[in-house]
Amino acid sequence: MEQESLDFEVTVSGKYWSKKPQFSIWLDNKVIIQTEISSESPQTHKFTHTVDEGEHVLKIKLENKTDSDTLIVDGNVSKDMLLNIDDITIDDISFGQLLWSESTFILDKAHEYQGKEVTEIASCVNLGWNGSYTLKFNSPYYIWLLEKL
Repeated sequence: MEQESLDFEVTVSGKYWSKKPQFSIWLDNKVIIQTEISSESPQTHKFTHTVDEGEHVLKIKLENKTDSDTLIVDGNVSKDMLLNIDDITIDDISFGQLLWSESTFILDKAHEYQGKEVTEIASCVNLGWNGSYTLKFNSPYYIWLLEKL
């Protein structure tokens, strides 16, 4: 089975007013990074990982949001906590539009979204509930990328 070493860069930002978003970055069910947003400015986390040929899953999990992190005034959200997925780059190639088109946000529990109870939201890069931004890709990476572009 073929293997390839890939250089990952995950750029995230956050919005918060009380406590900072805590999150982790996973690759194939293994925690790679566990940290929190240090400011509202984008921050990039880099790592290198060797993957086998086949499908892989990159996850970015928002872990510490509670109902009290959203302040509603007169029926509108006044203050909130969000984790934003700004960019993902593998081997110096930004995912660009694939950041949305190839991703699913899997919520830890069901929430009302656009009038329905949901546990998944396609093409969501702004995490407002605890859950995992999930992006599947294949190795060999460059073949997968060419097929998607």
